Amino acid sequence: MKAPVLLKYRLSYAGREAGEQQLRFEKTGRGLRMTLTAEVALPLPRTKQRWVSEMDERGVPLKFSERVEGRQNRVYEVEFLREDGVIVTKGEPEFLLPYTTDYHDPLSLILALGRAEEDVVTLPLVGGRVHAERVRREPLETPWGPVEATAWRLRPGVSLIYYDPEGYPLKFSQQVGGHVFESNLQEIVHQPEPEEKPKKKSRRRGGRRRRRRR
Repeated sequence: MKAPVLLKYRLSYAGREAGEQQLRFEKTGRGLRMTLTAEVALPLPRTKQRWVSEMDERGVPLKFSERVEGRQNRVYEVEFLREDGVIVTKGEPEFLLPYTTDYHDPLSLILALGRAEEDVVTLPLVGGRVHAERVRREPLETPWGPVEATAWRLRPGVSLIYYDPEGYPLKFSQQVGGHVFESNLQEIVHQPEPEEKPKKKSRRRGGRRRRRRR
């Protein structure tokens, strides 16, 4: 997946329209940033979500934040302080952990699987780990035609992520209660690289003085 890019998805729950979400991937001065914003109508209650992952150039998280607005509002932040050897969280649950390996968050996990070459990977998360297995390749219908997609199955839980050959996530599928919650890609918007600001020319002090007219 190449930055900068904006991915637009349609959400569905139990076969019904359930809202929309956007996933933005861009470069920053520190490395990379992924931002997910979603308005979810189903399952109830309606919620607004915003997740942000600040990563280094390898895609390893430096900071992750989550904001959910709904029946109950939630704000959660994680700082991955590799040099200090600790992970600090703010919000519930709040704790301090030793930094013993390169941990991932929910957004950097998406990027890591899109780049993975192995068929089975285990990625550590704060408070647990995800086991991912490349299970099959199959044609997936998109608004621009069929695409040969690779499906990854994630455990614990029952969820699947489908990628195209370039590593763009085409579809997310997760079992929620007795129904399936899906996110299907509708549009890929490639955005131009931000232009570097031109350096300001320094004004020369002094110089030739003007002669006064008598």
